Amino acid sequence: MQVHRLTDWETHLVQRAQAGETVAFELLADAHRESLRHMALRMLRDPEDANDAVQEALVKAFRAIHSFQRGRPVLPWLMRICSNCCVDILRNRRQGVDCLDQHEHSLSDPSQSAAIDAEAGFDGEVVRAAVARLPLRYRTIIFMRHFRHMEVCEIATELNKPEGTIKSWLFRARALLRKDLKMALGS
Repeated sequence: MQVHRLTDWETHLVQRAQAGETVAFELLADAHRESLRHMALRMLRDPEDANDAVQEALVKAFRAIHSFQRGRPVLPWLMRICSNCCVDILRNRRQGVDCLDQHEHSLSDPSQSAAIDAEAGFDGEVVRAAVARLPLRYRTIIFMRHFRHMEVCEIATELNKPEGTIKSWLFRARALLRKDLKMALGS
């Protein structure tokens, strides 16, 4: 009986989410976030990567909720999306895709980063230019996280946004920067 109620509840939330109610989707996400995180941790063995994978999976699920078949359980669908995000992260690791954190010094004081950039064969000006090309909200998040060294919860409090939104914006900003830097550096 309990399982039947959960399915009815999920079906109702899916229906509302498909009608455009973001709160309904957030309730679905909250109900399954821990299960997704545990799976991502098992696959990736890194808490930050696991959080990124879960956040990316939830963003993808939100975008695809209109195509989800009502009446089916939500968790397996979310797990599949999250698993695919984990595979993407693992693939990027194998290909040696640089993480923005490795170049964090290039986002701060240019005079302090010049020696490090020269040693690494990396132009900090390229990073700063790439950050400047980001949309304002992503540029703000990158500045707060990498220049002011703020935690996600602190950024969320300062911007009066949910932590999930901040994580999502940070994930997207880093993805845009990776893409931009890859093109700028000819990698």
